[in-house]
Amino acid sequence: MDKRIRRNELCIIGLPRCDFVFSSTRSCFIGYGFSESALEMTILKHLLSDRHIEPIEAGGSLAPAQNAFCAKICSKVITSQFCIVLVNNVVKQGQEVPSANVNMEYGLMLGFNKYIIPFQREGQELPFNIAGLDTVKYTSQTFEQKATEAIETAIAATTQEVVTPLSPDQVLEAFLLSQQLLVVPINSEGDRNLFELGRPLGFNMLMTFNGMQYVYFGNFTPLRPETVIWRLRTMEAILLARVQSIPERVKMGMASEAQAAAVESWFKTLQLWALVTSDDQKTQIAQALVAMNFSVPVRLFAMPEISEALHGIV
Repeated sequence: MDKRIRRNELCIIGLPRCDFVFSSTRSCFIGYGFSESALEMTILKHLLSDRHIEPIEAGGSLAPAQNAFCAKICSKVITSQFCIVLVNNVVKQGQEVPSANVNMEYGLMLGFNKYIIPFQREGQELPFNIAGLDTVKYTSQTFEQKATEAIETAIAATTQEVVTPLSPDQVLEAFLLSQQLLVVPINSEGDRNLFELGRPLGFNMLMTFNGMQYVYFGNFTPLRPETVIWRLRTMEAILLARVQSIPERVKMGMASEAQAAAVESWFKTLQLWALVTSDDQKTQIAQALVAMNFSVPVRLFAMPEISEALHGIV
């Protein structure tokens, strides 16, 4: 299996561009029939989560104002480390028939040359077009053992050579600590309100060790550059709108002069940080931000920089 990082250049449904990076997230996309495989999904989610692999399913995510096929299925298949498909038949009017949605997702996985673990219950038959593909047959009694063995093999075969044995959350936490940043504890109403400004856009709120400077940090590795730019621009617009409303809030008695001064001081040192997948994406986004004359300082990081920053530490 080719373990080099590669980008999907062309959109298969004709959108302007793709640029999602293959195997760029520690996740597993699972294709299954929502009403046929409830027990199997419970077991798979447990097995994957225990191994720090995020289980992804099309029905478990929202994609407001986005192309649903792209955001919920295609991009998730591309960025997943490996895939699982449950090709169990659907019972309709007493007859077993293949699930059209599941087989479409299976075809997408095959087309992208993903590492796939296909499962099917014993006693069922595969459609003729995938009958020649090796498939793990199981019963309710044997599924967990067979899934465990298959997942362990998949992780060993697909783990990128540059990936640290730590979980993604631990890697990011170590990197942020190396930059002398801590996640802000949301204990006070003020911190909660500041956190909520960035939460809808995927930003977490951090502060320096001395607690005097704040950073909004977003892990945007699964996203395209255009989406990252939009999130940064929207975050800037939200922050500017809040700061510009301070005089009116003081005039209306909604804030005191001291509170207004504190917010203005907070804003002057505030930064936006964004993590993206590759150096190419970082360069593309940085060039776009320069052209936009951002008023809030932005720092961009690519995944290779994190590995380099943590070299010899973890």
